[in-house]
Formats: sequence, structure tokens, C-alpha cells
Amino acid sequence: MATRRKVQHLYLRAAFGEIPQVIDSALAKPIDQLVDDLFVSSQPSRDINYLPYPLEDREEKKLSGLDLVVLFLKSFKDREELNNEWIFKMAYTKAVLRERMTFFWHNHFATSTPFAYLMQVQNNMLRRNALGKFSDMLYAVAKDPAMILYLNNQENHKQHPNENFAREVMELFTLGRGNYTEHDIKEAARAFTGWTVNRKGEYEFHENEHDFDEKEFLGKKGNFNGEEVLANILENKQTARFITTKIYSEFVNTDVNQQRVETLADAFFKSGYDISALMKTIFTSEWFYDDENIGCKIASPVELIVRYKKLTAMEFKKPDKQVELQKLLGMVLFFPPNVAGWKGGKTWIDSATLMIRMNIPKMMLKNFDAEFAAKPHYEMNPDKPIEKFKAGDITTDWKDLVTYFSTVEDNDLAETILENFIQSNNVNLHPGLIDAGKDSNNKRDTIRMIARCMSLPDFQMI
Repeated sequence: MATRRKVQHLYLRAAFGEIPQVIDSALAKPIDQLVDDLFVSSQPSRDINYLPYPLEDREEKKLSGLDLVVLFLKSFKDREELNNEWIFKMAYTKAVLRERMTFFWHNHFATSTPFAYLMQVQNNMLRRNALGKFSDMLYAVAKDPAMILYLNNQENHKQHPNENFAREVMELFTLGRGNYTEHDIKEAARAFTGWTVNRKGEYEFHENEHDFDEKEFLGKKGNFNGEEVLANILENKQTARFITTKIYSEFVNTDVNQQRVETLADAFFKSGYDISALMKTIFTSEWFYDDENIGCKIASPVELIVRYKKLTAMEFKKPDKQVELQKLLGMVLFFPPNVAGWKGGKTWIDSATLMIRMNIPKMMLKNFDAEFAAKPHYEMNPDKPIEKFKAGDITTDWKDLVTYFSTVEDNDLAETILENFIQSNNVNLHPGLIDAGKDSNNKRDTIRMIARCMSLPDFQMI
């Protein structure tokens, strides 16, 4: 039978955490069964259709430059609304593993365009492929309109090749830096000439812009097109090694065990890049539950927000406040800092963001007014705008947690709360740190004790 700490570890890594009641019910099952359940519940892929197709009943020839400007201006607000819709889906879907993997791929194939609908299209494409074959996803990403626009492949013409996509597909998406040459980039760019997006926001191949001549790529010669370049990349086992290393760092430990990665990558490569098979191997391996791998990861801002929503039904009276909180914490969905995505790890924490993270529970208790300066963002004014959060901006519902802990004796309450919400193996973490004592009516203040636990730096470690 699995321990509470191990079950919580699984749900914090394969999902976004769970409420204590769900953990209790899971304790009766072996880990293998819990992992199978996560895959079964995530089998269906349901798109986000929050944003309607903006050009419905419009002919391409009638779409003017002014129309595009209007779409551009409207899309900034649309992206914020799409952001909130995805956060809601992460928190309340049954397909938690699929959403967790979609979140991972969103950072791996980091993209941002000024057209919100195209970001929704890409998000759904990543979701449908999140647990399938990496090879299928790579082919889909290469023809994804948002990616083409983001990496300027619409400017990749036979007479003037643009190398942006060719470079990033090898450096960041597949092989990793140092496993290809500048010549490979130039030849790959020629293979992707003519891959563009029309004014309906759809992939389109312009044959007259494509270079059909012979190319030399990764030691092979031929009249390669874009699909054949990707096939050559996938035939290189270094791609499996690169993807497996990144997955290990994200889901297991940033201190990567190279021997394990090599074994996992070998199986991943032989499986034809089967993502589900790779993830199931990781989640069912004994070493995944070793002490060194539990509570060693700093939760990303989005993971933290979703966890709060799951535990306390946290909501913002003004939806844009949730996006502002992401800005303050340094991670806004659909707005990566660059094509390399968010670095994660220790970069999530500095003197400013740690204080914000530790004060969120105070805001949730409606007894804390605060003003925070956001981290500089590539699309933000460098003057660091101040965002004001007032008591009452955030609504929460603590009754399920209060009910759960109501049967716990007073003397055991603090320790039990820590066991449910703290994963890090901090031997100096004393229950007295969260003991709130009694309120004016001589009743124990369970909510305040839980909030104090959530304010601890250790709560950030998952």
C-alpha cells in the first residue's frame, strides 16, 4: 500500500495536486493502479472552444489590412480570457494528466502570437497529441500557424531563406545545441521554404516559393522537403535523449540521473516516441518515489495557482486579476519570455516573487491589502507597473478542508495539516510554525492554520 507522501507526490507531478479526500481514497490502491486510472481518465481529449473562429462567413479576399489590425487589438483581451479558461480546465477537468502534459508541451514548444484564436488552435493541437507520439506532434507543430508566424517561417522563401524555425526545431525542440551544424540549419531552412499561413489563419504550402534542389542534412543528401527533414531528425536517437532529459528534469528531478535517462530514452526511441509509454514507465518506477525526488521541485506560478484553486476553489472577482497575479509571479500562459520558454527551477524564486507567493494565502483570507511590482516582461513597460490587490479581490471556499480536518484532535491538527500539504523533507519544520491557537470564541482556527501552512516556503516545493 502506498504512503500518503508518495500518493501526493504522484498527483503533484502527474497532475496539479489533489484535495485530501481524494488522496485518502487513493491510499487503498497500489501505485500502478493509480497511474492507470490517471491515463484512463485522460484518454479523451476535449478541445477548448472558448474563442470562436474570428473570420466566420468572411472570404479571404475581403479580409483587409484594417481587419487584421482590429483582430490584433481585440486579441490581447482574448488571450487573457483564453488564459483564464485554460486555468479553469486545469483545475477542474478529470483529464488532469492530459492537461499537465499539455502544460509541459506549451513550454517546450513555446509560442506567442498576437492572434488569440491561433493560440487556441495550437493549444488544442498540443492537447490532442500530449499523450500520443512525439513524432506526430512534431509534424503538427511544424505546420501550426501560430508557430509559423512566431518563428517567421512565412518569410522563408526560396531566394531568401529564413533560418529561424530550422534553427529552433533542432536547438530547442529536438536535438539540442551542439548536435547539428550551421550547415544543417541552412539546409533545413531550404527544406521549409514555402511553408506559410494564409489570411484565414491556416497552413498553406506555396510551391513556387519552395526550394526543390538537393540538400545535405545531418550527413544525408537528397531533395528533402520539410517532412523529410523532420523524419531525419527523428531517426537520430539524440532526439529521444533530448526529449527524455527535459521530461525527467520537469517531472522527476532537475538533478538529472543520466544513466536512467539513457535507459528511458532507449525505450522511448524504440517505441516510436510513445509519450504515454515513457510517462507510465516514469510514474510506476520505484526510483520516482525516492526521497531525493519528492518535494524537490519549485512549483511554477501556474501550478501554484491551480493548486490553490483545487484546494480552496480560489476565484478572482475580476478575471484579469488572475492574469495580473501570473505576471507578478513571472509566468503568463501564452506569453513565454522567448522561444526557449520559461527556465523554471530556481528562476521562479527571488526576493520579490517569494514574498508574493507567501502572501497569497493572506489575500485568500481577505485580510491583506498589498501592492506589488511585476517582473519586467518582454511586452511590458519597463517601469514595472504596480498591481494592487485588496482584501476581497479573491474569493475562496474552505469548508471541504475544514470538514476534512474536523475529526482530527487539537493536539494533532498542526502536524496533520503539514502531512497533507508539505512534501519537502524538512526536519526543522515544527508544527508550532502554523499553530494558530484559538479564536475569540475559544474555537480552533483551522482555516488560519491551513493558510499559515500554505504561507511556508516548503509549500512551494512539490
